[in-house]
Amino acid sequence: MRPNTSPSHERPAGAVPPSGHADTRAPFYPNHLFVEGVVALLVFALLVILACFWQVPPEEMADPSDSAYVPRPEWYFLFYFQLLKYFEGPLILVGTFVLPLLIFAALFLLPFIDRSEETRPSKRPWAMGLGLAGLLAVAGLTVVSVVQDAEHRMDLPPITEEHLAAGEDLFARFCVLCHSMNGKGGFMAPDLSQIGARVNRVYIERVILTPQIVSQTTIMSQIPLSDDERHDVSAYLARKKK
Repeated sequence: MRPNTSPSHERPAGAVPPSGHADTRAPFYPNHLFVEGVVALLVFALLVILACFWQVPPEEMADPSDSAYVPRPEWYFLFYFQLLKYFEGPLILVGTFVLPLLIFAALFLLPFIDRSEETRPSKRPWAMGLGLAGLLAVAGLTVVSVVQDAEHRMDLPPITEEHLAAGEDLFARFCVLCHSMNGKGGFMAPDLSQIGARVNRVYIERVILTPQIVSQTTIMSQIPLSDDERHDVSAYLARKKK
């Protein structure tokens, strides 16, 4: 009786593949999972060390009554910050919940949908195309956000002692009736004693020009100042950080 010489679909452990090269593939668990866990632990330890020895100074304590503060995320979140600008009003739920849920669901299901063992990018056009489209979308939204912020910047003259003295005098003439400064002044508007620690000089200039950017219902009216006088006031307020 002749022995069975048909090729077997199962290769014994340790056997050399037909190509003549040893099979160097390793299972995800525990091999790859262990390596990724060690790398994640090292990165986390590095972040802890940096946080202990290279501390980032926090901003001033949040003031719920201050409506002039304009928060901005870090650069790596600018793309999402820009994306939310396109989902306003009733669509805010789409940008804050529905869209992130769909993205994370797609990432979770991707290994179950694309089960190809092919690793060459040219052989996986759909996966590579979607990944590249996502990277381009993130990069594009980040660039748009940076450009829009740059367009709203102003070229302001440097702050001098003359600007500070003139700004203090103008503040006492036009602003102190409603705003307070170091416990002195009116109480109809937010205290500006530390306004320079919360907003930059450009934003102060915009508020003076168009008070409605703070709130559409603000009682603040446009102050009749020349450009130089406005620069003096913004310089004075921008230095009020403590």
